Amino acid sequence: MNEISLSEPITRAKDLAYVRMQAPDLAIGETFIEDFGLIVSARTADAIYARGTDSPHHVYILHQGEPACRSIAFHMQSLDDLNKLHHEAGATAIEELDEPGGGHVVRLTDPLGFTVEAIFGMEELEPIDAGKALPLNIDGQRNRVGRFADVKRGASTVKRIGHLVLECKQVEATYLWYWKHFGILRTDKVVQPSGADGMQFARLDKGLEYTDHHTIAFQYCIDGTERLQHVSFEVQNFDDVMIGHDHLLEAKRYKPVWGIGRHRLGGQIYDYWKDPWGRIHEHWADSDLLNVEYQATVQELDGARDYWGANQQPTMAYAIQNWSFTTVFNLLRIVAGAVKAKLTKG
Repeated sequence: MNEISLSEPITRAKDLAYVRMQAPDLAIGETFIEDFGLIVSARTADAIYARGTDSPHHVYILHQGEPACRSIAFHMQSLDDLNKLHHEAGATAIEELDEPGGGHVVRLTDPLGFTVEAIFGMEELEPIDAGKALPLNIDGQRNRVGRFADVKRGASTVKRIGHLVLECKQVEATYLWYWKHFGILRTDKVVQPSGADGMQFARLDKGLEYTDHHTIAFQYCIDGTERLQHVSFEVQNFDDVMIGHDHLLEAKRYKPVWGIGRHRLGGQIYDYWKDPWGRIHEHWADSDLLNVEYQATVQELDGARDYWGANQQPTMAYAIQNWSFTTVFNLLRIVAGAVKAKLTKG
């Protein structure tokens, strides 16, 4: 569907801001935060706030509580955007955030039941210098001479929050809600063999300015449970993805999910891991960048196959969070659709 045929969105989000997660043990959670390459910027009695090397005060909040995603948040352009969401979309009244980083917020509930925070005025900190990327001797050019690679071991260094993926039963309806409220543009859609929606990638509307291939995506939930599927963070460069992978492996506390590889839809060099409570977190570097001139596409599963990687399609650990009768039923339905589509094509 072409967004030109729809009414104007209520607002256009400036950026993804953060996720609020919960964990029963903040000490274990803080160890994961540091092993993953986030930087603690503040603590309260029942929460940890973590940043990247960019200036926002935090991009990740971990509250004390049962394992869950409490909310997701977008940075908005102005207080006027918050007023529009309150008056035109039924968001809560504007309030001042009484927590580290501050700012003002309104809250909405999306079709999945998630709390979505729209914020303006978060404190900005001094950016952290992560150092320059290693010059590479590639394409016949000698950019690094007289020096060794000297890549330091350790955790990745997170730059910023990049995107998140929501699992949902109704991909199209969920996408349209986010478009209406935050002006999120279609990028690429992946369809199941039957033609039903599999995944919709969507990006910020920054006009002619280039932005990530996707800031939010909506994935069909095979097990029937609507949830945050994963949250994703940009790290400094390809080497940073690789050393982070080794660091998490050596820690022997976390489960790898999918990677390392390079996505075709989005272009990122990626690496997915589960935290101690099974929530998927992604490191990536080198995203495709698009602006409003990009025309959205519809891809079959094979068209979405990664450029390279050990698993060029999503692994079971990535695609399925819980096994149940619903999971098996939906998998059989997808397989049947693939067989039918193959027979139809002859």
